[in-house]
This record gives sequence, structure tokens and C-alpha cells, in this order.
Amino acid sequence: MSALEVDQDGENGFVRHPNRQTLLNFIDHLRANDILKFSYPMPDQERGDGWMIFLYVRVSQEIIDSFEG
Repeated sequence: MSALEVDQDGENGFVRHPNRQTLLNFIDHLRANDILKFSYPMPDQERGDGWMIFLYVRVSQEIIDSFEG
């Protein structure tokens, strides 16, 4: 399975993954860690395939690493 691609360098971070369900599971993980500022999965139009969500708050690397998607 592909790992999440997380980029938080810009004003809004983003997470990419080929599978929409994996991002939905990641959203559940964020909610379980009291992180509520993100978009819902949308097709990754920049790449033409896969899915992405935007992060509107910085997510710690510890929370990202603890996701078992």
C-alpha cells in the first residue's frame, strides 16, 4: 500500500493518496486526535489521478506517523 504524501510547507498543507478510502480513514484519525480543520477528499486534478485533502492547521509528525491506513 502506498504511504500518505503529506506536505505542510505552504499556507495550507495537503495530503495525497491514490485511494479515497485511505484519506477518509485518515480524516477519522485526525478527528480522533481533535484535529477538525481539513477538507474532504477530492480528485487530485493537479496530477490527474488519486485523491487529496487540504489541511488548514499544522498536524504533528507524531500524529501522521501514528496513522495505520
